[in-house]
Amino acid sequence: MLTVVGRLGLLMVMAFSLSGCQTPFWMNQKKAPAPAPAPVVQKPQVITKEQQVVKMLILNGEYTLSQDQLLTPKNDNAFDYFRAALKLDPNNQRAKGGLQGIVMRYVDLARQAAARGNYSQATTMLNNARIVDPTNLLIKEVSSALTEQIKAAPPVEPYRGGANEFLLDASLLGKDDPRILAKLAEIANKLKATNSLAIIIARTDVEGRWIYQKMRDAVPGYRVRGDIKLGSPARVQLTPAAH
Repeated sequence: MLTVVGRLGLLMVMAFSLSGCQTPFWMNQKKAPAPAPAPVVQKPQVITKEQQVVKMLILNGEYTLSQDQLLTPKNDNAFDYFRAALKLDPNNQRAKGGLQGIVMRYVDLARQAAARGNYSQATTMLNNARIVDPTNLLIKEVSSALTEQIKAAPPVEPYRGGANEFLLDASLLGKDDPRILAKLAEIANKLKATNSLAIIIARTDVEGRWIYQKMRDAVPGYRVRGDIKLGSPARVQLTPAAH
């Protein structure tokens, strides 16, 4: 007969024998696959009508900037487009960058004019840049350099005008002074009598528009045709209309 100790030993041997042949049941249990992550559904970005308007204003501003339509013509220039965009979206960086692009273009034009010795045009370009950004440090820097360049340059004879060209007193522009109004009325009547086009040369776009409007007012019912160009001295050129 087996003693108690012998029985226990036999049982242990049998247990080890069985363990070598069989895998414990808990090892046969397969882990359930992890559940697939729920798909992330991205909501389509909704663009408001105001955002669409801002986008179109900026695109128009960038196009007119590339065409050098910086402050003119009226209602189709880079300055007006970018400024309108900022009224709707004051923090729009593209619109702010567009305004700085206008400043940089005017500064570049001023430098080119100064290099040719055309200091009046250079001054006009810098004045136009100030309309866009009055406190721009680059404008101040270039303006100071231009002032020094003008001081060092030899004196230039004042422009006396050419054929069919009317010089305007710059000190009277923008004022309802009878002398300048009479001069503009004279030019408008000659435009009508000769069926000519008016090329208005003004120091700023605002000044050019004022000259144009006063000539229109001088001859009611007559539509003044022509164009506005930036330059100095202020004057109006009469050119034949194309047939």
